[in-house]
Amino acid sequence: MTSPQAELVLTLVFHDDAYLPVVSLAEGWGDAYQKKAAVVRLAKADMEKLGLKANDRVRITAPAGSVVVAARPDAAGEAGIALMASSLYTNTLAGCGTGSHVLPLRHIEGRAAVTDRDVTPVRDLVVKRDRA
Repeated sequence: MTSPQAELVLTLVFHDDAYLPVVSLAEGWGDAYQKKAAVVRLAKADMEKLGLKANDRVRITAPAGSVVVAARPDAAGEAGIALMASSLYTNTLAGCGTGSHVLPLRHIEGRAAVTDRDVTPVRDLVVKRDRA
């Protein structure tokens, strides 16, 4: 058995999730939203390459930013493809302004690396501006 890779290059695919807007409307950008949005789905082969188990934390980095999310296996996933529901997390990776909507099925190149850090809190993704 080979040792886990430190980092993996992936194509990040952002998609609509029917339940995420419901959670956002019902409870705002709180814990329920974070638990649903702060997830990346990886192929079993990619999970193994990184030495990940379900819900281990992974740092996803793209040209516009990085976030720490939970990794979950996607049984039908293709190696090299990472799936994330369009959210404040994907906006951070894609470089869209907070609160804007990332087009469904948008894809960009990114990197995944195992981390001990906590999942990025939603409050760190929201830009706060003075209203002077």
